[in-house]
Amino acid sequence: MRKKKGPFIHMHRLHLFFVFIIDTIFPQSCIGCSVNRFLLCPQCGNALPLANPSPHPNIVSVFDYQNKIIRKSIWKFKYKNARGFASYFGKRLYEEIIGNLGEELSVSKKEPFLIVPIPLHKKRLRERGYNQSELLVQEIIKNDRDNLFKYSPYALIRTRETKPQARTEKRATRLENLRGAFEAKEDLVYGKNIILIDDVTTSGATLQEARKALRVKGAKSIQSYTIAH
Repeated sequence: MRKKKGPFIHMHRLHLFFVFIIDTIFPQSCIGCSVNRFLLCPQCGNALPLANPSPHPNIVSVFDYQNKIIRKSIWKFKYKNARGFASYFGKRLYEEIIGNLGEELSVSKKEPFLIVPIPLHKKRLRERGYNQSELLVQEIIKNDRDNLFKYSPYALIRTRETKPQARTEKRATRLENLRGAFEAKEDLVYGKNIILIDDVTTSGATLQEARKALRVKGAKSIQSYTIAH
């Protein structure tokens, strides 16, 4: 029997609809300097501090999450339906990946890297209405004119709902919270070079558990990229 959707989900979707209408009628202003017509204007975007090397192996982040503009941008992108940020952040992620892959790019033309977003649980996806990591991947693919990457939205799934990582302080607790939360599709990932995409690295627990799931199903190599840490 099909479950009825709760009033919270209906109200949340109605809220997102009104946010979309308001943003269409009243254009956004830059989150950094308030200039019109930009969510993040070129001047403020160019001034954002880059991240230091990640303490977590195989994870690369573009920006420093301690910067207030970055924190506010990601928060609005993730929770307030500000999907326009995906275009800017997706392009920057694409540039970062291209810069890091180097000589591997020539090999990838024969066998494109599989690019995989960190999935949301279906319940949270219904509540939020979109997966911010999936939007980032879609923008990366738009920038990939040389067909170096192959988008695989179903290579990794979230098998159970977990507590939001931002509310879990200790890394050990975060790891336990996420244990067994992901499952990879062997027919899609076996023998593949994979790039995982997420919005923010905190403890690295989410990406670590996703990597485990992919390794179990035979992924050849796994690199992870996020907007910020």
